Amino acid sequence: MEGNDSRKTTIFKSQTGCEALPLDIRIAAFAIAEGGRYHIRRHIHPEYEIMIPLTGCYRSILNGKLLEVHPDEFILIQAGDDHEDLCEGEFRFAALRFCILDSTGTERTLPILNKAVPPEKRIFPLRKESIPSQLCRQAFSAFSGENPFQKQSVGPLTHAMFWELLALIPPESFAEEFREAFHQNQLLSRLEHLFATRLNQPLTVDRIAALLGMSRRVLEYQLKRLGAPSPLRLFTRSRIQEAVQLLKYEGLNVSQTAERLGFANPFHFSRVFKSVTGRTPGDFRNHSSSRN
Repeated sequence: MEGNDSRKTTIFKSQTGCEALPLDIRIAAFAIAEGGRYHIRRHIHPEYEIMIPLTGCYRSILNGKLLEVHPDEFILIQAGDDHEDLCEGEFRFAALRFCILDSTGTERTLPILNKAVPPEKRIFPLRKESIPSQLCRQAFSAFSGENPFQKQSVGPLTHAMFWELLALIPPESFAEEFREAFHQNQLLSRLEHLFATRLNQPLTVDRIAALLGMSRRVLEYQLKRLGAPSPLRLFTRSRIQEAVQLLKYEGLNVSQTAERLGFANPFHFSRVFKSVTGRTPGDFRNHSSSRN
């Protein structure tokens, strides 16, 4: 960075410790840069960033092409891009930085946009009254306000804005590799929603596959390809995650929790709970109660 006299205020940074899915898009930070001179010399972009001009003009050189992005537009910069920021004068823009993690939590440099898309085609229209524009203003307003509860909405608003921005990008602009990875990741989301409504049922792999409209063989193959656990292991994990909530926050005892989640008996439930968490549900409940 060189010769900057502008201000850049980070209004949201992601929390760590979340479990990574095979395609986990993590918002790293959401910041507002404004006024003066904002020059960042030529570099290879280490991660992904969406720039949203609010007033004035966002100016940069992207992969050798001088670009100007205006308040009714946004631009997506990919990891690995050759990039340089050249903003001067009266300007204000939002920068939404994010990364892609694999199942081990390691950052990936998966192309989001087709490499054949030239730099000038990375600029997409963004109407002032569009949903992402409104979410951007709401996030900044929540951050700037005095209400401590309203400030808690900055993170969710930022995430919602990100997905709404991606929804404005024409489907043909996305790289095939990204579309395929995102499609695969949707399988885990579908399983999560399926399990949430059937946590008290003794689901089999065949039943899970049938509810998803696929064969057992296809389901197991797709999960293996993702490096994800087996269907039954995922279902068991979801049931135990729910058990933790019941024991910790609803005050149910071990027998009540086992019955609520459809286990044959408390002993079976306790064995499964310990195999997942390393602790018995009784120990977990007693520890939670002592802390409260």
